[in-house]
Amino acid sequence: MNKQLDKFDRALVVATYFGFLPITAPKVTKRDIELTKDCGNHPHYDAADKASVVRTYLEENFASRPHPFALAYEKHASRKKFGNYALHFIGSSSGIAEATLIRTTLSILSEEGFKNLSVDINCIGDRESINTYERELTSYIRKFGANMSEEWKQRTKEDVFNLFKLETPEALRLAETAPSSINSLSLPSRIYFKEVLEYIEALGIGFRLTPMLVGEKNHASHTIFAVRNSENERMNTLAIGYRYSRLSRFFGLRKEIPMAGVSIFSTPLGATIKKRVYKILPKPKFYLVQMGREAKIKTLTLIELLRNHRIPLHHFIGKDKITVQLSNAENLRVPYLIIIGQKEALDDTATIRNTITRAQDTIKIVDLPHYLKNITL
Repeated sequence: MNKQLDKFDRALVVATYFGFLPITAPKVTKRDIELTKDCGNHPHYDAADKASVVRTYLEENFASRPHPFALAYEKHASRKKFGNYALHFIGSSSGIAEATLIRTTLSILSEEGFKNLSVDINCIGDRESINTYERELTSYIRKFGANMSEEWKQRTKEDVFNLFKLETPEALRLAETAPSSINSLSLPSRIYFKEVLEYIEALGIGFRLTPMLVGEKNHASHTIFAVRNSENERMNTLAIGYRYSRLSRFFGLRKEIPMAGVSIFSTPLGATIKKRVYKILPKPKFYLVQMGREAKIKTLTLIELLRNHRIPLHHFIGKDKITVQLSNAENLRVPYLIIIGQKEALDDTATIRNTITRAQDTIKIVDLPHYLKNITL
């Protein structure tokens, strides 16, 4: 999994701006498939691929790395029906994980030529919330699904969430008025989902609450999101993401490893854009240091702004402690720091500091790309 890549395509390069490390895809083993056999085989929910990430995390002792961290890879040809690329944010139970995955996915798809992207989002919560919701759905189906076909009844008996995956007229009609999972959320799950939505709203990303987006009950949890192409129904769903921390238990762990991921699907439109291959990744000369929640939100917005101007930067977006961030910047020997604290976040500014001379300037964020391209500090 740590094999050094010798070439990078456009999607992987975009992911690096947001802190994702491009790697070779972990091999999905027979054991991974066996462990996740009860997780269905829906193309949107690739449990075996995510199990391979958990297994590799354990085998390669990823627990010893600084957390959180993020990985990106192109899926093996044999897994392409489950998506073309995968992004994983590991080690954070904060809403910053979902916000980073959504922001990065939108940027990758924009580079592929998509202009009218929308985000659908829902939350099924923790194990307690999911159990409560299952009971609600089962009761609903018993009450209103009595006249449905035997095949339909069997499918919902196997997995009550199949109500939202069946595309027959009877299933679609019943799904429209089914109970919402949000009403079954436990208090901790409500607090968590509120944080996720606050991050997404602060990023200026439009979204739609979509109760029918429920994921896969045996390994998905908490937030489920889908990025859609609002222009073309034929290739409507471009990405699906969710938390899959529950897979840790499949490997015998008593404590879940916080993990969230997204699969980005190959599309005909993407294929029309000339595929460019890069031999080396951009080498940043800036390290972005953020302090406080408002600053963290600004960080994702700033990364996208600088990415559009092809200005790469290092950062440790999941970390709150400034000492850890400064230590990381020192190890990377970058010549400049970009600092966003509480005051800068409120003023829409950033402080640029020369790491050698300690000289610094405070610049409006809107002017930052031009300033960094011509820096003389």
